[in-house]
Amino acid sequence: MNPSATEILTNPQPSGHIVYPYTDEAHVADAVSLFTGAGLRKGEAVLLIMAASHSGLIRQRIESQGFNLAELESTGRLICEDAADLLSNFLFGGIVDEHRFKSTLIEMVRKAKIGQDGKARPVRVFGEMVDLLWRTDHKTTERMEQLWNEVIESQAVPLLCAYSLAGTKASDFPQALLACHTHAIS
Repeated sequence: MNPSATEILTNPQPSGHIVYPYTDEAHVADAVSLFTGAGLRKGEAVLLIMAASHSGLIRQRIESQGFNLAELESTGRLICEDAADLLSNFLFGGIVDEHRFKSTLIEMVRKAKIGQDGKARPVRVFGEMVDLLWRTDHKTTERMEQLWNEVIESQAVPLLCAYSLAGTKASDFPQALLACHTHAIS
């Protein structure tokens, strides 16, 4: 990973929206574990909305940095959600229930911000829900990215999105989706 990408992942800007179109599953796990580990070391909470296929590898990479995931999850500093399950709560027939999307994610971020000790802390978010949609529905994916922008702006949290380019070329990734983000890494 280049130094610029490392800096963006370790020190994301509040309300920064980072996109990582990737071709290698191991690389996305490395990026997410770097993003997560840096936040946890700073005392932040991390909300991971992961595809089931990545959950095990990402969790393994975070643990390899010396973090006790069970402890972090029990204290609310690490919250792990299944991207497909969460997406099914506000996507109906290809249409996003915008109110439900925003209210659900804002509530998740607020919950992460307040630890069991009642003290506020910064939060960073990783999400793969958009990756589950982009190949079949660019318009809905773009709208979800716009809604994410509203959520992260209102909550002042950074968001890292990952999109698998498996079976495609980087040039096939829609410019409209890139434009929804403040930073792109590769």
